[in-house]
Amino acid sequence: MQRMTRKRVPLAAVAAALMLAILPTPATAIIIPTFDDMFGYVTDAESGAKLSGVSVDLKMYDDYFGYNNIASTTTNSTGRYAFNGLPDDYYDYCRCFRVASTRYRSAITYTYYFKPGTSRSDVALRRVAERVAGSTRYSTAVAAARKGYDPWGNKSWDGATDVIIASGEDRAAADPLAAAGLCWAYDAPLFLVSSTSVPAEVKQAVQEIVTANGAVTVHLVGGKVSVPDARYAELDAAVSGTLSKHRVLATGSRYDLAAKIAQIVVATADSDPAKDLPPAVLVANGADPTKFFDALALSPISAAKGCPIVLTSASSLPSPSANAIKNLGFNYAIIGGGPNTVGANVMNAVDDIVDDVGGVTQRWYGQSRYTTATTIAEKAQAKGWLDFLHIGVAAKLPDALAGGSAVGRLGGVLVLTRGDALTSTTAAFLEKWDTHNNAALGNWSMWPPITNPSLAGATYVLGGKLSITDAVQTDMIDALAMP
Repeated sequence: MQRMTRKRVPLAAVAAALMLAILPTPATAIIIPTFDDMFGYVTDAESGAKLSGVSVDLKMYDDYFGYNNIASTTTNSTGRYAFNGLPDDYYDYCRCFRVASTRYRSAITYTYYFKPGTSRSDVALRRVAERVAGSTRYSTAVAAARKGYDPWGNKSWDGATDVIIASGEDRAAADPLAAAGLCWAYDAPLFLVSSTSVPAEVKQAVQEIVTANGAVTVHLVGGKVSVPDARYAELDAAVSGTLSKHRVLATGSRYDLAAKIAQIVVATADSDPAKDLPPAVLVANGADPTKFFDALALSPISAAKGCPIVLTSASSLPSPSANAIKNLGFNYAIIGGGPNTVGANVMNAVDDIVDDVGGVTQRWYGQSRYTTATTIAEKAQAKGWLDFLHIGVAAKLPDALAGGSAVGRLGGVLVLTRGDALTSTTAAFLEKWDTHNNAALGNWSMWPPITNPSLAGATYVLGGKLSITDAVQTDMIDALAMP
């Protein structure tokens, strides 16, 4: 048998083979890492897409001149920006991100930088029409409340020690119509629950409030059928901390409930000199669910200024509402909605009450729910009660319930649209009153600049894609981006 012998491979051949193994193939590029002084990536906050062509200004602070621009660049096709050649030392820098098309809101980031070294700062830009939504109506309500009460996103909830809990079910939709007044009285966010469970998002939000601010009072809006005591017990068991319960009204009609909220609002204003309450009452249809949107268009006024909402039917003014208007001393009444929503008989009854004290009654309305909402927004702005820095847009009732209160706390307005097509009235409103694109954020002629995008103005698309489609959101952005 022939014996096999192992051939000795020359060392030079081994070395050559190793070199060939580590050399790139023609299809592989050699990546040489870059060590920029400062760099980062800019993305779309909703989709995560990388944004190219974003202007990035680097500014440096000194005690004499304040912030001065020292360099500018734009993001490349991968959304990346970079700055080099920075001096060796500690510096207080900020970066201002701007999109020329005004389809995104500006943003500012701050950093201390020391060279040698590399500093990275990514930023996700928010669209000028920013969707505020969760997977359900209940999580959407929490998301809306966060915009109004936790704008910094640090889970502090702006020192809140009260929360408002109301039914989010269609059968009890009238209960929270007047709840915005409670949000003003207690400076509290509004959350929605079902009669059978407290959503996990609500539990989490209340836990955050308790953790940040201590003991919390839970104000239950509506009777025990709408919000059973078991729901408070469930929330209390889920939250680590101290909760206490206050049911606004245990028994009575929706009109009694709204009147009780009006009493709480006035009593709060009387006991707290810091609560400046205009002597105005808001009147809306609380009998017909198809007409509830007029009350919701009024809700930002109630959340911002405290003016309570009392409810009526289309044909007659219920006695609880009449007594509230009369006994609480209002001399100015605003009827929300046209004659088909709140009839002439109701308006005359309200006018008779306020006329006895030398007051006046006005009707704020348009030819549809959409024009009524924009009319209410513009008249409230003209009175100095609200502004257009924050604009909430809703298509469905549950989204508008919490959204109206949240946007009102920011001083903004609530308008309406169809969910499958941006209504022409609302599109024209957005084009006309697009003031937030020129807000203080990124405007370096104003000092100090606003550093939080949530406080610099935005239009909020209230609800998920089943409420307001992506196409409608895009149309809103187009309207806002009009020159």
